[in-house]
Amino acid sequence: MLLAIDTATALTGLALYDAHGPLAESVWESGRNHTAQLLPQIDALLRYIGATPADVTVLAVGLGPGSWSGLRVGLSLAKGMALAGDLPLIGIATLEALAYQYAPTPLPVYPLIRLGRDRYATAPFVAQDRLERLAPDRNLTLAELCADVSGRALFCGDLDAATIAALQRGLGERAVLPAPAARLRRPAYLAELAWQRHLARDYDDLATLEPRYLGEPVRTPAQHT
Repeated sequence: MLLAIDTATALTGLALYDAHGPLAESVWESGRNHTAQLLPQIDALLRYIGATPADVTVLAVGLGPGSWSGLRVGLSLAKGMALAGDLPLIGIATLEALAYQYAPTPLPVYPLIRLGRDRYATAPFVAQDRLERLAPDRNLTLAELCADVSGRALFCGDLDAATIAALQRGLGERAVLPAPAARLRRPAYLAELAWQRHLARDYDDLATLEPRYLGEPVRTPAQHT
């Protein structure tokens, strides 16, 4: 059984997955409380399906881009559990998991992760017969992103009212948006991508696996020394 951990943003997610598909999933707004909340939530999710930590045989973790502190907590926990249990670990890019959630679609997909200071992480994907990345992750403003988009495109991820309004101003009807419930970033899709790699025995090196921050941690004035 695979346990997937997603702490890329304040929206935290966990999923349990095996050969039959998703077994359990939990998504909640954790704010900056990832450290305090993750282990109790993992324990609760396992208990809901009558499982124990010993039933977890492979781990997956979202690599970002996203929150500097959130990604650090998630990857540290995943690495600690992998070392303690001698388990394989698979890192999945958060933008890829987001784009995969909307496949298949004939439109190019632009998943968005808010980085702060009105900037977003994004990359274009084609999600038809298989998920295909068209360009590397980038750190952009919404105005810069809109200038790059030609034709209709599906936007997903961090879509609050201000983000939606900016996309609609910049692109009009070319900005295609999921329904509110469909915007939720679901860790079961991260788990499914990881399960495909698990079947291929495509694991990551615990020593070298690192988050993809794509931005700088926010510093207070006192830290600028």
